[in-house]
Amino acid sequence: MKRNGLVIVGAVRTPIGAIGGALSGLQALDLSRQVIAALLRATKIDPENVDYTALGWVAQDARAPNIAKTAAELAGVPPTVPGTTFHENCASSGAAIHSVARRILLGEIRLGIAGGVESMSNIPRYLYAGRLKGQLYGDFQLVDGLFSALTDSHVAGGELMGLLTERLVEKYHCTREAQDEIAYLSHYNALATWESGLFDGYVTPVELAQRRGDPKLVERDEGPRPITPEELSAAKPYFKKDGTITTLNASSINDGAAAVLLASEQRAAELGLEPLAELVAWHNVGVPRELMGEGAFKVVPPLLERAGVAIGDVDFFELNEAFAAVLAAAFAFLPELPRDRTNQWGSGISLGHPVGATGARQVVDMVHQLRRRGGSLGVTSRCVGGGMGSGEVLLAR
Repeated sequence: MKRNGLVIVGAVRTPIGAIGGALSGLQALDLSRQVIAALLRATKIDPENVDYTALGWVAQDARAPNIAKTAAELAGVPPTVPGTTFHENCASSGAAIHSVARRILLGEIRLGIAGGVESMSNIPRYLYAGRLKGQLYGDFQLVDGLFSALTDSHVAGGELMGLLTERLVEKYHCTREAQDEIAYLSHYNALATWESGLFDGYVTPVELAQRRGDPKLVERDEGPRPITPEELSAAKPYFKKDGTITTLNASSINDGAAAVLLASEQRAAELGLEPLAELVAWHNVGVPRELMGEGAFKVVPPLLERAGVAIGDVDFFELNEAFAAVLAAAFAFLPELPRDRTNQWGSGISLGHPVGATGARQVVDMVHQLRRRGGSLGVTSRCVGGGMGSGEVLLAR
């Protein structure tokens, strides 16, 4: 295995809220502030020692320009610490982690915060017209930023991600039954993880200010539920009349944030910080945009090659369930991928898919899954709208 001396010394996330749910009253900036503050508390790090911050955020808007810098400052990081905000669709927070890792390897910094956020409940509607000559009168159309974010406008005049994934279903012969089973197991595994207490401690409660009294706390993911096979099989196709993808075997629309504290091994030792895991490798690939779901599994072989390991060496995988069809196709493409070691704590279908936070959420959960289940090596990956795959290899410490 190739080693690079990059260690994760802190890893936290918020609970994941449903669209219009418990976290919908918070803008992305406040979710980011709270998760960074929680990371600082969990690691007991002096904020003066933070060299850089990076956050992923897909639906960026003018209410929080360069959210990485602003949220960190509001959480107590000195204003002299720079930050960068990333937009790489579903890989945005993965990009933030990769960027901080590169900065450490280059010797530019020694310790940095990386993560991501999305408040899909608060994605604006946009008025694109209005500043051009010849548009002085008449009605203007508002464009839904959420719907736009879930659409690839460069495929067949504009196709929703779910419709794109029906193409994946056809290519890899993914049955409806296989997809529904994946969705069932996603909820079952996520609920079992919550009930066993394995999410406790690092899933940090989010505070909701009240008019009177103490803040209300949101402490648990809203998505996982005891869904039944009968419910899954009764759901109607959503994106295509004769299709297989339903609202129940696809990921939900969510709010949430996640963050890690990355350092060189030397800097961690200097500050007395306990390494939780090593970030051994990371990688991105491109795939055809009309088959964007391929990215979640086509990134795995070159990612493992970069780490110098094989599939059989990996204890746990999480391939994000943007759709159950993505995981079903992954098992077809990588028949050696162990089903009993994949998505054992749930994934996008049950936990949720707050797009700008998902990569960091996966890394945070994998760090703790490895430690709490006695694993050594973990792999996280995700497909990316526009035709990409993104992933990481983590080694428990």
